Parts: sequence; C-alpha cells; structure tokens
Amino acid sequence: MTSNDGHPTTTDMHHGAAATIRAELAAIGTSGSRLQRAQRRTRVTASVVGVAAAALATSAAALVVTGMPGSTATDALGATTTVTRTGPALVDIGRAPETAGAVIVDVTCLSDSGMVQVSTGDGTTGAGVSCSGDGPHRLHVVDGQLPSAGTTTFPVSSSPGTRWHAVLQYASSVTSRWSVNAKGQTFGIENQHGHPDLVPGRADDGRLGWVLWSETAGAEQPGTVDVYESDGETVIGHQTADAGTMPEVPLDQRYIDELDSVSAAATPPATPAPSPPSTAPVSR
Repeated sequence: MTSNDGHPTTTDMHHGAAATIRAELAAIGTSGSRLQRAQRRTRVTASVVGVAAAALATSAAALVVTGMPGSTATDALGATTTVTRTGPALVDIGRAPETAGAVIVDVTCLSDSGMVQVSTGDGTTGAGVSCSGDGPHRLHVVDGQLPSAGTTTFPVSSSPGTRWHAVLQYASSVTSRWSVNAKGQTFGIENQHGHPDLVPGRADDGRLGWVLWSETAGAEQPGTVDVYESDGETVIGHQTADAGTMPEVPLDQRYIDELDSVSAAATPPATPAPSPPSTAPVSR
C-alpha cells in the first residue's frame, strides 16, 4: 500500500512494538496469532515484518485514509536537514518553528542488514524499517516526535553497524476531531488522543464500515463482530477474525534479531556543553 507521493504507508503501533512484532512473528500460523484483530496498532513498513506483511494488510488499520475523522494533516516548515550515519544517532535539526507539531522523516537504508527506527506522535508510538531482505528499504514518516523541550536533536535508533541516510524537516500538525453519531458514539481513527467508539472495519464481503473498538482491538480474543454504518445501528455485514485460518509462513529469524539489536543499542547522549574556564588563581 502506498501514499499519493509513492512512499510506503505504515500503520500505528504502541511504544515497545518490537516485542509485540516479535511475538506475532513467532505465532504466525498458530492459534496464538492475533494479526487479524481489527485496528492492530502496529506501525511498521511491510519490509519490517516481511513474512507477515500479507497478514498485516488485512487489518482495519489498512483502511485508514486521509481526511477521515481523527486523522492528522501535516505541512512542511522551513529547511531540511540531511545526514548519513551509522548506528544510533542524535540528529541536530535546529530550533523548531513556533507552529511545528511534528517532524517529517525520510530514511533510506545504506546497509543490507539491521533496522532503523524513530519515535512518532508524543513518543508512545514509533516507526521502523528493516534493511534486510527484499523491498525498498525506505521509511517515510510525517508525524515524527518533536525534539524534547529545550533541545534541537531528533533521536534515530538503529542496529549497531547499520548505515542509513535521512532527510528531516519540521512540519505543522493538525489532528481533526472524531465525528459523533446520534447515539453519542465517536467514530474515526485512533490517534495520539486514544481511540473512538467506532473504528474502520471491513466486512467479510468486502464492504467498508465501522466496528466497535471494544469488540475488536479492545477484545482479548478475535471473533465475529458486526460491521455498522456510522450510526452504530445499521448492520451492513460481519467481520470474522479467525486466526486459526491464517496460512503458515516460514519465520525468518533475521527480523527478530534486528529488532533485538535495535533494542540493545542505546542512543548516544547529547554532546555536553564545554566546561567554563577555571577561575582558580594562576601560580607564578
């Protein structure tokens, strides 16, 4: 799935998604896999999970389109910063404009192994790209987390030894409100504010509608749920999430190893300010 500018699109994940993806990869083809749960909050490009890309594409998160209630629109601000680094790094992108609400990040792998990740939104979500296997090995993020207060650096996590190229630019960021139906239910997409009552869903016959978050992403086990019109009453179909029917696919240990390597690599600390000159008297 690609955006209008040709970049691969991604779907959202909570902070610590590396562990979630690792568990899902290990569970693919078994009853323990929950990849078909609607609105799974996993934000990775298809190349990160590789063998699980087809399963991720079936989630309701793939139904999100620009302009849907709760979506975020961004516009580039100011100059770009271009860097090439190896391993984790802090990139100085200058002072944020007053209207900045996010950072646009384009990452391209220059190595053929490892992984590169960045924080998005308020820092509770993230995005990553694997540099191994087939694929474009590029990551396009429009909601990168702003530098911490009082700083101008943007952290990029990476496997040690993985070389990457990045272009970064500040952006304005405006998130639309969720819509509300006559029953008082909110509907739209999940964002940094949380989740609405109704989220996008696809019925088994392909029709697009809305499903209750509490019955899909909020449920402990997948199952069959009703798909509604936005009124939350008119049923247009049913969505069946049967993890046991997922096709078995081979598990590639490389992806798990790459996730582990990023988690183990610490982002280097910011360069400390130079110490002030000593005021001690000089012996003569």
